[in-house]
Amino acid sequence: MRRAQAKGWDAVGMPTPGNVTAALDEIGLDYKVMGDEIHMPCPMHEARTGKPDKHPSFSINSDAGYFNCFSCGYRGPFVVLVKDMLEIPHADAVMWVRQRGGIEKVKKFLAKKQPSQVDTSKQINEASLALYVTPPIEACGKRMFLPQDAEECGVLWDTKRGMWIIPVRCPDTGTLWGWQEKNERYFRNRPPSMTKSQTLFGLHSYEGDLAILVESPLDVVRLRSAGYTAGLAAFGAGVSDAQMRIIRDHFDSVIIALDNDKSGTEACARLREEWTGRGLTLRFLDYSLTDAKDPGEMSDQEITDAVNNAYSSVLARF
Repeated sequence: MRRAQAKGWDAVGMPTPGNVTAALDEIGLDYKVMGDEIHMPCPMHEARTGKPDKHPSFSINSDAGYFNCFSCGYRGPFVVLVKDMLEIPHADAVMWVRQRGGIEKVKKFLAKKQPSQVDTSKQINEASLALYVTPPIEACGKRMFLPQDAEECGVLWDTKRGMWIIPVRCPDTGTLWGWQEKNERYFRNRPPSMTKSQTLFGLHSYEGDLAILVESPLDVVRLRSAGYTAGLAAFGAGVSDAQMRIIRDHFDSVIIALDNDKSGTEACARLREEWTGRGLTLRFLDYSLTDAKDPGEMSDQEITDAVNNAYSSVLARF
């Protein structure tokens, strides 16, 4: 009976049956529907814990709209998820849910407000990056690349805090969505709600036609220093369908070079199963001649050997 109700949102911004997935599509989140539950990696996991949700533990009830991450404890009514993902005040999130508007409608709604009512402290634009500089030779040396390589990939450095600054950009326009701040002890997305699963690092600086997909943006820089200038990073092992479609739009084939660990191997197996025969030739980086966890730990010769020996989906060893 509940599923026969009219689609819409109630007076406090909670969904009636059938509209949760539509809203998730508009926000830009990837998910899987399993009965009455919607499952996905926790979209706030990195912001709350400093680490990505490699083993999806986040679910939303498709009827009630309540969500819960069993790992980091992020939970609440659907309107809270909207507020955090779009970074808007609670009242505006309720308005968004009620009106069922997409992201563009939210922007138009906020633009109509008086300037004094709009919080501009978190606005992201190119001027925001002016505080950062080309990474120093010492930091680059530890990663086995040169400052020039980092500069060509758009990677910057926060001198005051000793952190890498990694821009995240719209795949179509190159517009700055935000950036990652990271060092050996600290990791943060700015803003926390960036939809990194909808883009790829390196997409606006690649050269050539040998696409190599890695997890970390700094591995893209390492590949460039070794002579491979079409590196792309998925910002983790959780490669989304949207990211794979972007690769397919730009390349005929790709070498999957996710980390040589359990999560990376599981992700490779999933990509082989889901993307073989979908208009994109997949090959997989050969880690058999190295003990390195990822390309960022390899010598130039190890990278060359691993790329040259990349094997097809048919010969996949996982």
